[in-house]
Amino acid sequence: PAPVAATILAAGLGRRLGGRPKAALQIGGRSLLERLVDALRAAGIEPIRIVLGPYTETLLPLAQRCGLQVLAHDRPETGLIDSQRLAIQAHLAQGQALGQGRSTAPAPAQAQAPDLLLVLADLPWLQADHVRALLEHWQRRAAGIEAQMPLVAGVRGHPVLLSWQAVGQINALAQDAGIRDWLKDHPGLIGPFISQQRAYITDLDTPADLAALEQAVWPEPVRWPAPWDQP
Repeated sequence: PAPVAATILAAGLGRRLGGRPKAALQIGGRSLLERLVDALRAAGIEPIRIVLGPYTETLLPLAQRCGLQVLAHDRPETGLIDSQRLAIQAHLAQGQALGQGRSTAPAPAQAQAPDLLLVLADLPWLQADHVRALLEHWQRRAAGIEAQMPLVAGVRGHPVLLSWQAVGQINALAQDAGIRDWLKDHPGLIGPFISQQRAYITDLDTPADLAALEQAVWPEPVRWPAPWDQP
């Protein structure tokens, strides 16, 4: 099976949480980012990159402590498609550096080109066992399946797995098109991972999500680091 590299998407503005870097939220003194990186590494994934946008004064030192390869946007406000494109371009560039090229045609030289796991930074319940289950299902997928995502009670979740070939095809789309556009146009290439684990669909977007997280982990404290701990 092809190796898998991961990229964490952490360039969101967190507007609905008061404009805060969600990946820096701490549960019991450890950030969501640290917990997520631990889960990925325990599942055997390397390298791990992270896409940063705003809040670099908080997230960059944290990413460096985690030993991540940092991909930084050159503008303060970015959308999800911008982050996806940056992640995909960096993934392909590393493949080129390894002498694997970026052709989408099957070839022996492409057999070990890395696939890509794209992870949202605000998945507080994602653990190593969840990642391992995704990888095991991915390695057993049927021929012709180039993308996989969890499906929980009919809801699509994260992380998303993309084959090397799919990454190359997405990169060839127009600059304003992202992964969702490619998935919509290629339904026959998608292999859902059916699961009952709500960790795949439980993210942190709203004050209600934050309150639910605080209740679930009590008595462990859930806190924002300074200076984001101010109301």
